[in-house]
Amino acid sequence: MNFDLMTVLEVDWNENLVRRSFSTDEANYPSGGVKRLMGSSWANQVIFGGQAFRSQTREEFRAAFEDYKTLEALDLIFALNVPCQELGRTVRTVNLLRGTSAFPEQTIEAVRQRIEFPTNPK
Repeated sequence: MNFDLMTVLEVDWNENLVRRSFSTDEANYPSGGVKRLMGSSWANQVIFGGQAFRSQTREEFRAAFEDYKTLEALDLIFALNVPCQELGRTVRTVNLLRGTSAFPEQTIEAVRQRIEFPTNPK
């Protein structure tokens, strides 16, 4: 699967924020960066709802990301954000971005299979 930027965000429930723990672009999106986006519609879907997010149009991308101007300056307009949950609660998100085309639906499962996500106890 092709992407131009990959980040991992760790959810800090105590501080009500997300913290970047990994980035393939340390110059523009460095590890350790903090975002307070828990009140966004993106957070409602991905962090609180545990559902993946895919932007398939520039409009969806802009609506989801407050920093869309910075991302678009890097030629990024398509995103795939996959939540990782432990005990039914999102603890991190894996975020792939690119500029060439939207991520197909089946990419969500491919990301889940390639990244070792802890499973919930049964």
